[in-house]
Amino acid sequence: MSARALLLGLVVALACGRSEPPPAPPSAPPPAHARVTIGVHVIDAEVADTPERKERGLSGRAALADGHGMLFPYDTPGRYGFWMPNMRFDIDILWIRSGRIVHVEPNVSKDDAQRIYRPSAEADLVLELPAGSAARLGFRVGDAVDVAG
Repeated sequence: MSARALLLGLVVALACGRSEPPPAPPSAPPPAHARVTIGVHVIDAEVADTPERKERGLSGRAALADGHGMLFPYDTPGRYGFWMPNMRFDIDILWIRSGRIVHVEPNVSKDDAQRIYRPSAEADLVLELPAGSAARLGFRVGDAVDVAG
């Protein structure tokens, strides 16, 4: 066999062995958003609507803008605990049941990563806000909460 034929055979073999790069894995759909109204105040809340999003929460994010939050919906009321692993900023946590705030935990420190914060009553929604929001906006236990979206 000539060197030319050998080279041509090698090129054909290499070309046949190539394949297209694998397709990118499907990306998760963007998180849903809800409009949370407490009194006259409206919060644009990202909804943690999957177990993975609930577990991750706001961990690793640089900040949360005023007027924004993260909403954690639950199918059944419970005393859902929250903790602060990999948090980079402080937050307020509001537990809500049947459209009313049942517990407020203000100024939860990013530096308190081991403590688990639990409400004094069962809740079916939890709303995380930038630290100081609850006091600044006057949110209190018993306030009505409307969620749309």
